[in-house]
Amino acid sequence: MNRAKQILIVDDEPNVRLVFRTALESTGAELASAEDGETALDWLKHHRADLVLLDLQMPRIGGMGVLERLRAVGNDVPVIIITAHGSIPDAVAAIKLGAIDFLSKPLTPDTLRRAVADVLDRQADRNEPGKAKPPGTPVALLNGSFQGTLREAKHAINRRHFGDAEALLRQAISLNPRSAETLNLMGVLHESRGEHDASYHAYQAALKADRKFEPAHRNMQRHYERFTFGRTNLPIDLGNE
Repeated sequence: MNRAKQILIVDDEPNVRLVFRTALESTGAELASAEDGETALDWLKHHRADLVLLDLQMPRIGGMGVLERLRAVGNDVPVIIITAHGSIPDAVAAIKLGAIDFLSKPLTPDTLRRAVADVLDRQADRNEPGKAKPPGTPVALLNGSFQGTLREAKHAINRRHFGDAEALLRQAISLNPRSAETLNLMGVLHESRGEHDASYHAYQAALKADRKFEPAHRNMQRHYERFTFGRTNLPIDLGNE
């Protein structure tokens, strides 16, 4: 029998915690909540979570601080950062710390459920004995399976296993050179490594493959704002549409 997924909701606003709980009750997941970062960190010392919904702006310790402290102790739980309008953190820093996605308030229940389902689906079976592998372990490429390879590449980026991610993305590109999603993810990978020229060219290639691919448009706009104005409120977009 499959274990119910455990989701921790971290937000200092009681009404937000209630809305998120109500939206996610139908998923069958076990839901827990914390009203601040310190409470969340203490809860995670004693409980196992499959996903954390983490508010960015909180008193005492904000979402980025919580994320940094989780990673410092080796906790790789998947994290979705919840932001208010205009309060996006440094996207590259957040991705390097393993933030899987950003969601902006206010968000609809359907948007929240889709994001949660996507993350949990991507992380499926990762916590079973023998499934996880430490960073730097040679990646086993998935012969002939484009979607499987792309799925593994996303997982490697989320886990900050950038060497594995690059190998998988290159295989995915060889299987489908015109995939805007794959080219966009290659841009995300380069940007996470601080390889800004390479990320620009990858986003450009994604748009050349599909001029209507919105994640690449948003990443290109963020890239332009960062290097033109020195800042941006747009997060990195992994293409989880």
